[in-house]
Amino acid sequence: MEIARLDPERYAEASAVLARAFHDDPAWVWLIPNAVRRARILPLLFRSGFDATAGDVWSTAGVVRGAARWLPPGRPDVRVGATLRALVWTPARLGRATGAYLAYGRSVEAMRAEVARGPHWYLAGLGVDPGAQRQGLGGALLQPGIEGAARANLPAVLLTNNAANLSFYAAHGFEVVRESETPQGGPPAWAMVKRP
Repeated sequence: MEIARLDPERYAEASAVLARAFHDDPAWVWLIPNAVRRARILPLLFRSGFDATAGDVWSTAGVVRGAARWLPPGRPDVRVGATLRALVWTPARLGRATGAYLAYGRSVEAMRAEVARGPHWYLAGLGVDPGAQRQGLGGALLQPGIEGAARANLPAVLLTNNAANLSFYAAHGFEVVRESETPQGGPPAWAMVKRP
């Protein structure tokens, strides 16, 4: 199966796929308990994440059936303009959940900083459309970052809030290095590292 860097003009497609893939993820259920509202808001949040981060988005070639956003070292993590726009519209979309959403983001970044103090490749999200799961797409979407980290002799780092993902990532060489709530009182999270 062919994996290619996704053209930014197709980020909306990838956002819709990730919204379906993460619909029942414990972090998103915690943040937006109402399933109908969550299905409506998640595509917007994923699109905002694509626009705001200076990462590389990889997808299946042709029809977008999955996507992974890798943040390689050496570039800023965020695009300032897109981040400021997101800060303006996020409260209007999330309402009362805005505070928890921002606390969650801060907690994730703090956990990342604890486990990866130096340069590293960071998996900022990976999801496969539910109908296309268990066909090897997730493993293929991991490869651009794993290979980039290996070429640079750097660790690859990720965070998951879903215990069901632990065995998948472990099968690809990641090991749990920290477990915590994101934020305190929020969903559990596992930081995982694949060492060079």
